[in-house]
Amino acid sequence: MVSDFFINICILTALFFSYLQLRWHTLEKHLPQKAICAIDGVAAGIMGNLMMYYSIQVNDLTLVDLRHIPVLMILLISGVRPAVLSTMLIIGGRFLYGFNLSSMAAIIFMTVTLAGIIIIDRMRKSHQPRYISGFYMIFYSNLVFSVVLSVVVRDWDLLAILLPVYWVISCLGGVGIIYLIQYLDHSHALFKSYEQKASMDHLTGLNNVRQFDIQWNQQLENSEKKKKELSLLIIDVDHFNHVNDTYGHPAGDQVLKQLARLLQEHTRDTDIVSRNGGEEFSVILPDCSNSSACHVAERIRREVMAHTFWINASSHIPITVSIGASTYPSTTEDREEIIDLTDQSLYQAKQLGRNRVVSFTSGGFVPADNRTYSM
Repeated sequence: MVSDFFINICILTALFFSYLQLRWHTLEKHLPQKAICAIDGVAAGIMGNLMMYYSIQVNDLTLVDLRHIPVLMILLISGVRPAVLSTMLIIGGRFLYGFNLSSMAAIIFMTVTLAGIIIIDRMRKSHQPRYISGFYMIFYSNLVFSVVLSVVVRDWDLLAILLPVYWVISCLGGVGIIYLIQYLDHSHALFKSYEQKASMDHLTGLNNVRQFDIQWNQQLENSEKKKKELSLLIIDVDHFNHVNDTYGHPAGDQVLKQLARLLQEHTRDTDIVSRNGGEEFSVILPDCSNSSACHVAERIRREVMAHTFWINASSHIPITVSIGASTYPSTTEDREEIIDLTDQSLYQAKQLGRNRVVSFTSGGFVPADNRTYSM
């Protein structure tokens, strides 16, 4: 009997570990939250049915197992709706083993257990560790199980052996799985934090140059696949060294942070804004023609020129930017050349006196103020 319960715990542990890895590293990257919640419920329902498959046959009609543990775990991980869905799947699975007194008792056990653990979860305080609520839930479900099993079996000699073993295994196994989930969840949160910091510029909160390279290559692939134009802006703060030399590096940092906010405010949600290093920024514009990209660049240039850049509580300075623009594939069909052409456009903007936009087109480098644009 102990070995059978131990097998249940080992199966549950392996299943939860595998599913959480799939959830965090695949499902969360490709599916909306509602879909993930539904999958959580189905996954817990499948685990509960597997517990019944490896259950202990107490008598001709009664099965004993840990089918409620997946419901409890998914409630702690994902919420009430997945827990309700998994309970329904487990109840449905129980009828595959026959419709009798024990199956009706199983429905009562799962329903009463679900209602109780939802109440316990709702009563949990925000600062309370998850494993404490989990232990209360396990204790409650064991009480419900003991009462229901005693009514169905009525073999007190058997119950005197079965129930103590069940309580020990259920409590130790359940708390152990909760601890494992909490440990994995904490590790995953740390990993995501490190991953985010590795791709983020610490000063502005924008993508760093490493993330820019990743996003740029992905957008190029999408552009080719969907036959859409892809534009790129490279933005440089004019005379930024003068700002650092005159007002100090903290003032320069304030300018860069404010410029980063301006870029995010005056681009689309689908555009990708990065700090590529120093005072240089970039904006990737998916599904954007060259004329529209130049329009966006001109809007950014005007907004920067009109903005008041505060360097401390009482002082502000004027700032301008120069912007280079190019578009794939209308500017060039060479993927390797597009960034270099945008850099060259920026260089031309600097050479022409700064505070302007220059775009590279099939006709060469063209200052934006010589053209008419439409969105």
